[in-house]
Amino acid sequence: MNETLGRGYARIDAIRAARGEPLAAIPEPVEPPPDRYNSVYITLFVAGTAFLLPFNSFIMAVDYFQHHYPNTTIMFDMSTVYIASACVAVVTNNLLLDLFTYNTRITFGILLSLATMLFVAICNIGWDGFSSNVSYTINLVAIGVVAFGCTVQQASYYGFTGCLPPRYTQAVMAGESAAGFWVSMDRIITKYGFRQPRRSTFMFFVFSILILLGHSMLHHVMMRHPLVQYYLRLTNESRHRRRIQLHLNPNEDATLMESEAGDGAFGVLKLQSPALSTTGTGDGENAFSFANPVYSPTATIPVATAPLASPPPSVSEPSASPSAVLRTPRPSYKVEDVVFESPERPTSWRSFKRGVLARWAVARAIYPYMVSIGLVYFTTLSLYPGIASEVPSCRLGSWMPIVLMSAFNFFDFIGKIAAAWPYEWSRSQLLMASGLRLLLVPLLLLCAAPRHSPHIVGDMYPIMFSVILGFTNGLFGSVPMIMAPSRVGREHREIAGNMMTLSYNGGLLSGSLVSYLLLSMLGPPAGAPCRIYPTPLLPTVPPITTTVANATYVLSAH
Repeated sequence: MNETLGRGYARIDAIRAARGEPLAAIPEPVEPPPDRYNSVYITLFVAGTAFLLPFNSFIMAVDYFQHHYPNTTIMFDMSTVYIASACVAVVTNNLLLDLFTYNTRITFGILLSLATMLFVAICNIGWDGFSSNVSYTINLVAIGVVAFGCTVQQASYYGFTGCLPPRYTQAVMAGESAAGFWVSMDRIITKYGFRQPRRSTFMFFVFSILILLGHSMLHHVMMRHPLVQYYLRLTNESRHRRRIQLHLNPNEDATLMESEAGDGAFGVLKLQSPALSTTGTGDGENAFSFANPVYSPTATIPVATAPLASPPPSVSEPSASPSAVLRTPRPSYKVEDVVFESPERPTSWRSFKRGVLARWAVARAIYPYMVSIGLVYFTTLSLYPGIASEVPSCRLGSWMPIVLMSAFNFFDFIGKIAAAWPYEWSRSQLLMASGLRLLLVPLLLLCAAPRHSPHIVGDMYPIMFSVILGFTNGLFGSVPMIMAPSRVGREHREIAGNMMTLSYNGGLLSGSLVSYLLLSMLGPPAGAPCRIYPTPLLPTVPPITTTVANATYVLSAH
């Protein structure tokens, strides 16, 4: 709010304080429309699934990409490109926050992600007519484009759900985990049902594309829901309007409506008292408004139109001239002052400066939650999907990375559901829990390093660490995102959601870069990873050799 309006409201408060009148309370909003059948909740749940589905689809096709591009860092490269593009998208979304509506930004992200997924599924996997290097580059470019579209959706959805009750933010975050769980189940089914890797991966991408199409239709239906329209209208009103009820002399506060340029562009002083006529009764034709010259702050009021004022001077008095009658003091009326901030071009310097200051103020209010969520995703991206895809197994072979990622996604889903428990986490608890998760980095790293003989041997340990990583990621990655918007005013909740998304993506980017450092600690690829088992898996019986009629037979036990 600009300085002129601030001075105006301070002046109103001073007048009321001088009169001994308390400020009128803002009326509570009416009861919001019901969310019948939880349709808005379900749609936001599907939305959370949809905008992370493309990334999870690329990651869960780990067996195909490792087979198609051997001896490369394909999983690390895709993760880093995705996160870098996502950070650019978050910054861009913040800059364009005032230029485009929620619906426009989300629709743009849906179309961009859907078109890219179709291209990759048909041209790069189904047709597979490119060389290995070109195909590798196409995948990285595609995941960068997908990241931009999906992150614009994600940031816009978190800003959007910040205007709704907290349970709807939890629905989006539960949907994010459901994306990983759904993709894990989808990959297991397609890999088991289609033995040929390229065919199974193509069908895997087709199922993901169908989910995106369903999400697009549900989103546009949801935006017309009465509950959504109610909260969006409430947010817009709280952002652009303040209401104060007071006894005000219009002549005293005419300067309240003057802008910095003196053009009176910053508001409307709306008088709610009944219209007054020459007889002192309400008259609809003589509306009580500053638009009527009779009640303008700079106009003069005839005695006949001001029956509530002090009695006019007697005509027998010497000063009772017509001009004196016109200078009769004005009455005070009970009015409601509704002041709207002047619409400014979003590209103006003043608007940009105000936006930066607003984001800085919001960041100061929610910085513990920003640090907490940044640490959570830094730890996660340091290990997943890069290091998790490098853990070897003699029993599971190429299924091992799929099992670890499925365990992570399933318990991440459970953790996000657990975030809805009615427990009030303090800021120190969230920061401590986020810091303790850093212990998982060396533990899971030792399950893969060094490649020829990891320090932690066996399949159960990395699976257990993946379970813990997933559950804590779901829980402590959701709670700060849910709590942060409630720590600021309703008019700043969209900014809070976008600032949390910025911190979230900062943690993702830094974690994905650190994963390259952890990869260098694994050493060169091992030729025979089964040497990690110090003893044979099954007991063996030495073969028995016997000779019968000059013929030698070798008997072995199985």
